[in-house]
Amino acid sequence: MVCFNMYIFDRQGVCLHYQEWFRPKSVRQGAGTLIDDQKQMFGLFWTLSNFAATLDPKELSKPLLGTPRKIGQGCKWHAFTSNTYKLHFLESPSGIKVVLNTSPDVGDLRDVMSYIYDEIFVEYVVKNPLYTRGTPFKIEQFNNALNGFLRSKGLLQAI
Repeated sequence: MVCFNMYIFDRQGVCLHYQEWFRPKSVRQGAGTLIDDQKQMFGLFWTLSNFAATLDPKELSKPLLGTPRKIGQGCKWHAFTSNTYKLHFLESPSGIKVVLNTSPDVGDLRDVMSYIYDEIFVEYVVKNPLYTRGTPFKIEQFNNALNGFLRSKGLLQAI
């Protein structure tokens, strides 16, 4: 079990934070630049969220595919798995989106994702008086808390 990388986006799609632990294939071999990689990641989960809402079997009034949704509206998805990675996704009530890419053998991380948002992001970023909302951040206490938490869950090897 290993974490590859993590993204935190705001509701407008701005990548507030990117952290990489282990990424066998560099960004240059894929998207080209880190900015392009972040745009593609946001586009991926935005499309999946809209697709899931469109296919929701319980909702009578279905949005048109590609129509923007309100936060919390429609069917939600939490993860998807490919043969080489598993993407875990959390959308908070405030519109913050947390994406964690792991190896495919990792189980359900909904509790882990909630903890990252509630106890680490809110505590070390949102409550930080020096942080300006909506801007990318590099906060050492956030990184230390995140690394320690993921290590305690067996998702990070000692760095």
